[in-house]
Amino acid sequence: TDSEFMCNISVTLQNVAYDKGDFSHVDHLVEEGVLTLISKQLQKWSEDNTVMVTLLGTLENITCNRVDIKELIVNSTEYGNIPELVTNIFQTSSNVKVLESTIDCIYIMLHGSMALHEHFSAKQFIDTCISRIRSDVLSSEYKIKILR
Repeated sequence: TDSEFMCNISVTLQNVAYDKGDFSHVDHLVEEGVLTLISKQLQKWSEDNTVMVTLLGTLENITCNRVDIKELIVNSTEYGNIPELVTNIFQTSSNVKVLESTIDCIYIMLHGSMALHEHFSAKQFIDTCISRIRSDVLSSEYKIKILR
């Protein structure tokens, strides 16, 4: 199916982006437009939880340990508004796996860079964090990750 095909592409990109601790492929992926692809596909596949989880995993791997990529995401509209997309997913999704993947992605995106902090500090986002912590949907591990 189209969904399985998209998941396979995304998982392949995850593996290319993070090859046993080697992030050297990330620059090439960014140059080839993978961030733009992820942005568009997050919007297109918003109703398919499995695809969303794999796309968020790909975004997490691309931004992991790469402050320069995080700053690109903030400073360029060329890649779509990835912080806004991720925030919207966090605020609207009811699927636990998508929420966990979104939290993991946000956590990695915020780690080591101040560039994205303003995008994840709006009152509505903070209110959603509080709501997610109070709910019984997420495990304690993810509630703690939100607090960090």
